[in-house]
Amino acid sequence: MPETYSLCDKKNAALVGLIKRVASAKRVAVVTGAGISVNCGIPDFRSAEGIFQQIQAAHGDTLASGRDLFDASVVFRSAATADIFYRWMTLLRRKCAEAQPGIVHRFIRQLADRGVLLRSYTQNIDGLERKAGLAVWDPYAPKTSAAHVPWQTAQSVPLHGSMDRLTCQLCSSSLHFPEHSRGAVVAGDECPDCRLRSDARLADGRRSLPTGKLRPTVVLYEEPHPHCEDIAKIIAHDTRALGSRRASPPSALSGNGRAAKPCEPHNVIMVFGTTLKVPGCRQLVRQLANASPASTITVFINNEPVCGKSWDGIVDYQVIGDVDAWCLRIQHQWNLQPKITRWTKTRKAAAPEARLAAQKKPPRTNAANKENSNASSAKDCQPASRKRKRLDACDDGLLSVRRSVRIAERESLDLYHQSSPHAIYVCI
Repeated sequence: MPETYSLCDKKNAALVGLIKRVASAKRVAVVTGAGISVNCGIPDFRSAEGIFQQIQAAHGDTLASGRDLFDASVVFRSAATADIFYRWMTLLRRKCAEAQPGIVHRFIRQLADRGVLLRSYTQNIDGLERKAGLAVWDPYAPKTSAAHVPWQTAQSVPLHGSMDRLTCQLCSSSLHFPEHSRGAVVAGDECPDCRLRSDARLADGRRSLPTGKLRPTVVLYEEPHPHCEDIAKIIAHDTRALGSRRASPPSALSGNGRAAKPCEPHNVIMVFGTTLKVPGCRQLVRQLANASPASTITVFINNEPVCGKSWDGIVDYQVIGDVDAWCLRIQHQWNLQPKITRWTKTRKAAAPEARLAAQKKPPRTNAANKENSNASSAKDCQPASRKRKRLDACDDGLLSVRRSVRIAERESLDLYHQSSPHAIYVCI
């Protein structure tokens, strides 16, 4: 069973040591659930005051449970349940638009700014990661739009879709889901592309075509994931990245085969605010944790214990407490680090921008080239008199080429090619 700590026990030496190890991690992968957005005003799904209970209280005569509203095999069985689904999706979209990123979202952004974030996998559909400034992978965004982020550079991957876009259930066209429903399309409306095609056929005197309805680009229960192959490719890439890190030596391993010395380089997998009841999320955590067990620690943070014996060898530490308080403890540990360490990590994170700035430097002038060539010649081991002769020969040869360029260009160039590379460089 994973080692369990209470976040309220601030004097626990083992917990303090774990916080130091997480704060000094070389590479971090994050898996989040609905619990990180509760403090932002968005209810979770499974708690006593969650969305499932709210739906059950409002539509208990139509639905057997609140979960059925997110079950594809149930919700689209009748027009009545589908209308309830569209109304709740529009209401949830409004809540997501009003919410602002919380402490955990800003903590993940800080991981990215420090250059240690490998990827953030979220089960949430609220889109707060994008508001926090993370580059979010959106498979529905057109490649020519500013919202398109290639998966190679994406910092956050929504596992269950998002509420940011609507898609047609018939033609699969997508468009932006407005944050406010006044005077705009909402979930359950007819697809405008389907309507245009149908009206065009009617104008030509042909029969009309069926029109699909718009729904959010979220993945429901009992529904095949439309982008499962793309997500599997991203997970496989990150698994290899975790496994590529240098593993700790055998002497640094604890009894369960995990890295034990805090001074050794290690990876950290943090799981926030989820009960791990979704099979896909459980498989994701197992795959990432098993990528390199010798150099990877997995930490589960939640308000209530979830991991039992079935997670032995997968989850190393279970921290019971508020996820926001955990992030604040890590940030406090970062502030205690030496300034040189923080400077190094900031410089590492800014390395790509520095390389791009170096590529945009203006080309060197002839005077700069001549100056660099003279400096290089000064370091040569040949006698100074020979260098002087070569430079003089170069100047004389350059004047000769300029005078006879139209008469004996090829001969002059052959003469220069017989000279040393230094002479040619100085002439140019």
